[in-house]
Amino acid sequence: MCSRIEMEGPVYNTRDLGGYTGKDGRSIRPHRLIRSGALGKCTESDIRRLTEEYGLKTVVDLRTNGERTELPDPEIKGIEFIHDPLLSDTMLGITREGQEQADSLSAMIQDLLKEAENHPKEKMEAIYLALASDTFSVTGLKHFFEILLAQKEGAVLWHCSAGKDRVGTATALLLTALGVDREVIIRDYLLTNGYLEPETEAMIAKVAEKVQNERILNGIRILNGTERSYIESMFAETERQCGSTEAFLRERLGLTDEKTERLRDMYLE
Repeated sequence: MCSRIEMEGPVYNTRDLGGYTGKDGRSIRPHRLIRSGALGKCTESDIRRLTEEYGLKTVVDLRTNGERTELPDPEIKGIEFIHDPLLSDTMLGITREGQEQADSLSAMIQDLLKEAENHPKEKMEAIYLALASDTFSVTGLKHFFEILLAQKEGAVLWHCSAGKDRVGTATALLLTALGVDREVIIRDYLLTNGYLEPETEAMIAKVAEKVQNERILNGIRILNGTERSYIESMFAETERQCGSTEAFLRERLGLTDEKTERLRDMYLE
């Protein structure tokens, strides 16, 4: 079972994937694979913990250029930062992943007013479908696995904004490659809801001061959360394209049998 990494700053969704059971009963090594939200609000104590306790060596930023400009990652001596966007700025749309910490509240409300009539759940599912089908996204996912295969030592951390949609997709595919059971993968994905709940409720409280509209408040919960149907739509798209998610990893992301075995040898014990 993975463990949440408690952060001092408002970085709520950081987790060490160590402990999940993968192929042949082997477990993911601790302090090697870390999923997270954006690091821009980490404190110095958080950075020391990631580097000294968890042995962080590489950070993979899955955000767009626009998001990185809004909330840059902190510079950390000795850490390699790699930009590997999984969505373009135009594809990002209204997903909470592009809202950062909802600094522009009025703009967010306007977006939510517009999207309240447009089936936000369906839009979220469409984003997950795009992550498995759009050429830009598939290229980014392929690069993500190349980065993991090049990680000789220490931990690699990958993040987007909230650590749920793009990170959720990349993590689900990685855990699949490592041989983790599908239901365990989905449970890991859904843990985000509990971890982001304090942030979500705070955001809702701020919006409720200005707008008393249950559709909008529920829209915030949808955009700031995860649902089983979202990640299942991603898996379904990989299966539609290639027959199975494993075949998708091999045929679309270049994860040959040899690379898959090497990945397992690197990250399982």
